[in-house]
Amino acid sequence: MFKSFIFILFAILSSTKVLAQSPDPDFTDKMAVKERNVSKLKSAFQENLDYSNYNLVYQRMEWQIDPNIKYIKGSVTSYFKSEIDRLSEISFDLNALMTVDSVRQNQKKITFQRSGDQVKIQLPNQLVKGQLDSVQVYYQGEPDKINRGFGYFVKSTHQNIPVIWTLSEPYGAMEWWPCKQSLADKIDSIDVIVTSPKNYRTASNGILVSESVLGETRRMHWKHRFPIATYLVAIAVTNYTSYSDWLDLGDGRKIEILNYVYPENLETAKKQTPVTAQIIDLYNRLFGEYPFAKEKYGHAQFGWGGGMEHQTMSFMANFEFELVAHELAHQWFGDYITCGSWHDIWLNEGFATYLDGLAYEHLLNGYWWYRWKKLNVESIVSFPGGSVYVKDTTNLNAIFNGRLSYSKGAYLLHMLRWIMGDDDFYKGMRSYFNDPKLANGFALTTDFQKHMEIAGDTIFTEYFKDWFYGEGFPVYSASFSPAENGMLKIKLSQTQSHPSVKFFEMPVPVRVYSAGQKDSTDFRLTNTINNQEFLVKINFPVAALKIDPDYWLASKTATITGNEELQAMNEFSVYPNPVSEMLTVLLPTNVKCVSIKLLSVEGQMIKEYNDGTTTLDFSNLPSGIYILQVETVTKVFNKKIIRE
Repeated sequence: MFKSFIFILFAILSSTKVLAQSPDPDFTDKMAVKERNVSKLKSAFQENLDYSNYNLVYQRMEWQIDPNIKYIKGSVTSYFKSEIDRLSEISFDLNALMTVDSVRQNQKKITFQRSGDQVKIQLPNQLVKGQLDSVQVYYQGEPDKINRGFGYFVKSTHQNIPVIWTLSEPYGAMEWWPCKQSLADKIDSIDVIVTSPKNYRTASNGILVSESVLGETRRMHWKHRFPIATYLVAIAVTNYTSYSDWLDLGDGRKIEILNYVYPENLETAKKQTPVTAQIIDLYNRLFGEYPFAKEKYGHAQFGWGGGMEHQTMSFMANFEFELVAHELAHQWFGDYITCGSWHDIWLNEGFATYLDGLAYEHLLNGYWWYRWKKLNVESIVSFPGGSVYVKDTTNLNAIFNGRLSYSKGAYLLHMLRWIMGDDDFYKGMRSYFNDPKLANGFALTTDFQKHMEIAGDTIFTEYFKDWFYGEGFPVYSASFSPAENGMLKIKLSQTQSHPSVKFFEMPVPVRVYSAGQKDSTDFRLTNTINNQEFLVKINFPVAALKIDPDYWLASKTATITGNEELQAMNEFSVYPNPVSEMLTVLLPTNVKCVSIKLLSVEGQMIKEYNDGTTTLDFSNLPSGIYILQVETVTKVFNKKIIRE
């Protein structure tokens, strides 16, 4: 799932000559701003423990939908196998406000009971383990009356044309159809059949088997023959027009990219969606072939501010590059392999976020890759606490926390790549994707960890303890000075933004520069203790040092002291220092200032001046020592400021 406003990188700069259709990743928040707006929203849903008693083999959904009316009527036929001996009852989840007209087996009505949001069905004959049976639930009603979650069954409009669409993640399928709301049992196969007024068409999962108009109604039949998690079943109904893009796999096969769009957006969509084939090709090469290649991939436009990765047909607010890349990525990580618990939602959202970053790295000439990393890190370190592991899965805001589940989840992968190197990292990712035990099923973080440990021939227990379960990030400081025999001494210090982690053991990337940045050299410092000293060989006088210049780490830099202080004096000066009220920053006329930040000595940002201000008011600050960080186009300088 991907939220707009947020992290979709929309701005297509007409004045920019590069990347005519590319977005500018100039976002100030993360993908789940919409979820933050529902921070008080709770869901008391808990998966039924009796669900382990039977396994869903097939479901056939037959619905009557009129987009002019927020209402659904129809039946769901479920084939299931008993997992125990003497199975006498099964149950489905369905909002208590929905009406169940009858439950049938072999055309005969059978007994059922309503218990809250459950439909409990008494089977006429007990089943033995492994025995196949089926039931058909007839029901109707107005779903989602109290508008829980993101709007699981929504009636909206586009250019005054009605549209009904669904979005069931995480607990919303039960709001509009009788189902097994589960992260333990995928439906092995489904058919979706929707009858609507003839002016409207239905988008759904799988392959369109038939589309027919009879009188004033249209009937559309979609068939999907891959296991699918309940929350990924979806329909959208409006006056769609459709077209297809294609990816040639080079072996005689092609993948259809089927697009259902609003007629008023057809020409714009046709210009934007072809990039989908390039991104599929990229993901194929990096991780393995698109898992639903035998059917299709597709997009259906809908009326929500973002996108949702419905299996084989993502629902899209628009077709901007990053939204397309994100929802497509979920087909590998989120749909084919689905998180087995909402505690582990990063296996869906963190992975998809990282893959949309990889699309920036490998496509569009790599133009936006650096900025993607920079803005993700800025999001992660904007608050000192928070765990990628979701402690409270009844809180939708916690599950879909953009800073943690999305950005920091993505950076768990990016930092693993830095630790392991590209070869082993992608080897582990491909191994995880191709694990037959996880294929078309569910995974937990421990499953992924095992694959990365085998690929890297190492143990990542401490890494996941710190970065997945732990909170916060490291804040680095460094000092450097010349040593004998052409060596440079670097002292690396670390504090932690949150007390849950005692120390982040990480290889830290450091780059040193000569005066004027004519020369530079990179070092990889394996930081295992605080105030650790390193001796490195250097062949030029070092004037400046920067920690993590390419954004490999989710970290902050507090202070850097050394010869770069002399260089900084030539670049800018401040007065008076010590200061009591107003501090003036002087920059040479040929130096462009990007930002000025005031930091505490621990590296926490107190205030940012990015409006060209060079006279800073210290009158309301307590006495003490501060760090003034001045970022120019080419460098970042830190200067100690004393407030009297």
